[in-house]
Amino acid sequence: MLLLLALILGLGVGCAKKVIHSEATPFVPLKAESGAAEVKPEEKAREKSAEKLETPAADQLAVQEQERKIREEALREETLREKSLKEKAFREETALKEALAREAALKKVRLESIYFEYDQAVIHEDQKEIMLKNSQWLKDNPQARIKIEGNCDERGTAEYNLALGQRRADAAKDFLEGLGINVKRMQTISYGFERPLDPGHDEAAWAKNRRVDFVLIR
Repeated sequence: MLLLLALILGLGVGCAKKVIHSEATPFVPLKAESGAAEVKPEEKAREKSAEKLETPAADQLAVQEQERKIREEALREETLREKSLKEKAFREETALKEALAREAALKKVRLESIYFEYDQAVIHEDQKEIMLKNSQWLKDNPQARIKIEGNCDERGTAEYNLALGQRRADAAKDFLEGLGINVKRMQTISYGFERPLDPGHDEAAWAKNRRVDFVLIR
């Protein structure tokens, strides 16, 4: 009986030890995840895009303002250039019209000729009034230049009449110069009897041919 009780006690102690040993087993926690999760390429691209969008608003406004100023300056320069070209074209057109008008006016004008006595190069009183009118027209048209042509009748030699025609042309030039016409605006030439106004061979024709003509120079 005692033996049976001892056996039962021995088995009970053994089971108790096993339970205690099992409960004393230390707790082993789950291993922490090794490292962060791997980032996919698509996510990296989105992150970079987001970083770009994070540019400060003030910087964006500054860039936009600078671009606006550049556009406005370019537009202003283009406007000024177009205005300058239009003004230049207008001035050129106006100058051309004025030149054509002056030329047309000159074509309508015929300065009066003066006439001389036989074998003379003196301007008579009745011809001076014509010279005054011619000088006034030249003063009113300071851009005009003239050629003063001396002519003679058919009597006398060619050499003599060329010299006489030159004296008549020089007399007319000197007279105009005395009235204030710049000598640089005048040229003289003698044709002698080579250019008769009247081809006749009498006094009436000769009187017309002893003259000085005033021709406008283009």
